[in-house]
Amino acid sequence: MILDLVAEAKADGLPIKRACKVLDLSPRTVQRWKAPVQPLPSLAATPPAVTRPRPYNALMASEAAAVVALIRSPRHADASCRDLALALQAGPTPTYVSHVTIWQYERALNCNGPRGRQVFQGRTAPDTDWVNGPNQLWDWDITYLHTGEPYVFLYLYSLLDHWSRKNIAWHISPRLISDEVQTLWDHGLIDEGLLDQPARVWPKSLSDRGSQMRSHSTTIYFRKLGIPQLFSRPRTPNDNPYIESHFATIKTHPAFPGYFAGQTEAEDYFDQFYPWYNDVHPHTRLNMLTPHQVHSGQGPRLLAERAALKAATLAARRANPGARTFTMEELIANHLPDVSDYPCYSWMGPKTAPAKKATPLD
Repeated sequence: MILDLVAEAKADGLPIKRACKVLDLSPRTVQRWKAPVQPLPSLAATPPAVTRPRPYNALMASEAAAVVALIRSPRHADASCRDLALALQAGPTPTYVSHVTIWQYERALNCNGPRGRQVFQGRTAPDTDWVNGPNQLWDWDITYLHTGEPYVFLYLYSLLDHWSRKNIAWHISPRLISDEVQTLWDHGLIDEGLLDQPARVWPKSLSDRGSQMRSHSTTIYFRKLGIPQLFSRPRTPNDNPYIESHFATIKTHPAFPGYFAGQTEAEDYFDQFYPWYNDVHPHTRLNMLTPHQVHSGQGPRLLAERAALKAATLAARRANPGARTFTMEELIANHLPDVSDYPCYSWMGPKTAPAKKATPLD
């Protein structure tokens, strides 16, 4: 009946939109009512096979073979899909392959699976949006290192630049006291050459609310230097996420021994770890650049070079429309290219764990 009223109004010269407004009705509803009823699809009917054209940006057989060879290479066994993408870009034959594509190949080869992401409640971290360069805000914290003796620990003091994630300074001590914090910051200010600059350009401090962070001696130390202190909220480690992620990188690394026989062994290990972390290890949040590259201002140039390599690689694929499709079985069956000259971003340092791990007493 409503459609009849709308049709009558239209015949008398009233627009459908105006008639629908009078009837408090949406014009889309009228169009849907006037549309012919579509028959329901049969459940027994099978959809016709669709032949999809080969994407013009699809990998060529030689590129896919290099990807499979890298994934199956023991030398690159600990590398992530992002590391492998960078290795292809810096290899003997520079090629751009998306890390997502490499991840799909890893799943097809059962070499990797989906990685979950922790879901945190919506809380706001301390204001760090003002940081737009190196040496403006330094994050620091302390973590435990197990030894061969029960209830005896070493402590790693680490200082990171908030902008570049570069490790400014680190310090290992058997004591968990505020004096070690001051030693850590002294080394950081000296190594970055900030003592010759006015105190107003020195970095601010970001830490949690541990006793060493809020102690009287630490407060007096920062107050004398004129360095403001920023603190995380209680029981909210996400307010200082970069240092927490840094410690996770340390303790989940394949070369991390888990236990150290003594302070000398721990210092020998981190003497090799931190040069790799600063100069070799790319970070996802840094667009797969190393902390040293970002800290030294090389980021814009390197990202421009990668963008040019990506454009050239995609153009080469588009210029080869006759490339045939291939299967994973064909790639594995054929001779894979030599990938020994491709760079390796994973680090397998020495494992200095004691021969016999002590167990805590009951």
